[in-house]
Amino acid sequence: MEGTIKTDGLTATDDVAWGQIQGRRKHQQDRAHCQSLGNGCHLLVLGDGMGGHVAGDIASATVLERFRNAFVNDGGESNPRARLLQALKAANHALFDRIQEDPRLTGMGTTLVAVHVAGRSLYWISVGDSPLWLFRNGEMQRLNENHSMGGLLDQRAAHGEITREEAAKFPGRSQLLEAVMGDDIKLYDAPAEPLKLQPGDLIALASDGVETCSPEELQNIVAGRFSAAELVQAILNAVEDHAVPSQDNATLIVFRPNGDIES
Repeated sequence: MEGTIKTDGLTATDDVAWGQIQGRRKHQQDRAHCQSLGNGCHLLVLGDGMGGHVAGDIASATVLERFRNAFVNDGGESNPRARLLQALKAANHALFDRIQEDPRLTGMGTTLVAVHVAGRSLYWISVGDSPLWLFRNGEMQRLNENHSMGGLLDQRAAHGEITREEAAKFPGRSQLLEAVMGDDIKLYDAPAEPLKLQPGDLIALASDGVETCSPEELQNIVAGRFSAAELVQAILNAVEDHAVPSQDNATLIVFRPNGDIES
């Protein structure tokens, strides 16, 4: 594993860690960032550069840097959801500008999932298929929409239009329906109301390489570990233990509010 890192001065009352593995890919195209904003607020961001396209690493790095700067430094909107939307717009424009500067980068892109924790309120925005999970009371729930063929197929299976086995085996499940590419973004997930955190909750942001582990496997690991760093280490080790020949980059951020959650 390339390192589990406690980042950017997050307060002692909260527990956060992130790490990544390269898998069997030639390049690491994932990026992650965690930052304390003071007063019980935090920003967690993850991007998965598009594999099979040019310069996915440049895309994810460009988008995450501009997103963070826009959210933290640009001011303007005070509402957290509006700030997330504003930051996404700025990041998308930054990618557009980068491609205009070097047309050879045309086609690059990245997924994005960003979380803003404000006391007990959890806001998020996402584009693409990188999951945002909530672990609560022994159960695991995906919070954000999955903008990929896999997400669409799973919805069809849930409505009884196809079987779950057909959805799981359908060719092209990993094809993205949306990504941050410097073009108009038609699909994004940014709920109007925040999720209210409860004591004992755990939040995880991941690139889809982590989904080499099944939901049941992830739940079992979370149930048996305590610190964020231990969880990141254990989950990424489990991904590697599967020894998938085509294992994708896998990046994971784990955030656990410690103690009582203040409103």
